[in-house]
Amino acid sequence: MRLRTKIHRVRLGRDEYRVITPVRQTAGAFLHTNPHDRSMDLYVDRQGAEDLVTAWALAARSRRSLIHLPLRGNSGPMGLSDVPPGDQLDLLLVHHSLGFPPSRWKEVRARLGAGTPHTVDLPVTDFPTEEAIDDERYRAADRRDEIRFAGAAGTLVVTGSATAFRRTGSALHDFSREAPGWRYGWRPDAHYCVTFAHEYWGSPRAAKGVPSSLHVAYAHRWRAG
Repeated sequence: MRLRTKIHRVRLGRDEYRVITPVRQTAGAFLHTNPHDRSMDLYVDRQGAEDLVTAWALAARSRRSLIHLPLRGNSGPMGLSDVPPGDQLDLLLVHHSLGFPPSRWKEVRARLGAGTPHTVDLPVTDFPTEEAIDDERYRAADRRDEIRFAGAAGTLVVTGSATAFRRTGSALHDFSREAPGWRYGWRPDAHYCVTFAHEYWGSPRAAKGVPSSLHVAYAHRWRAG
């Protein structure tokens, strides 16, 4: 799979950050939070779901890069009430080995510039199958391979190891393949979704600045842009 991206290099003091953004706008994705709810909602269409999977694959492979999907300002799906601009979110995926503080994202984003064109080649799928995931070993681990959420400058920052991104990316990959055809099956109005939690279900530790649950849902009807 060949992906056209832009590479941005931003220096803050002695630190330099490499940010990857897609050349093509991810129009079929809308992420928002509700201050009265415990979850964030990320609605995607077919292309938006594929873009999300690609971003997850890049995050698993690009240990030294920040993967940025600018989503604020996109049109939402039909049937969704107007969401205030302050509740709309961009998405940033970060490998945990970078030790990137979400609080620095606002400064980094302000210095992105035009970027340099770059082409990335990815496997058709970079995720393990459901059968290949060792749940017993996963549950016995020390939780270093969980994804974690934080909020910064109108952005959901998702941090995790390569294993965490591949494990959760497997669920997103299945979602991207199955969700578009679901409405043509025996339950055309059924809700199709996948949900991820900060650290793990039942964690006593809350996410920083955002709800601790991310609900990804398929929406085939969208408002005009």
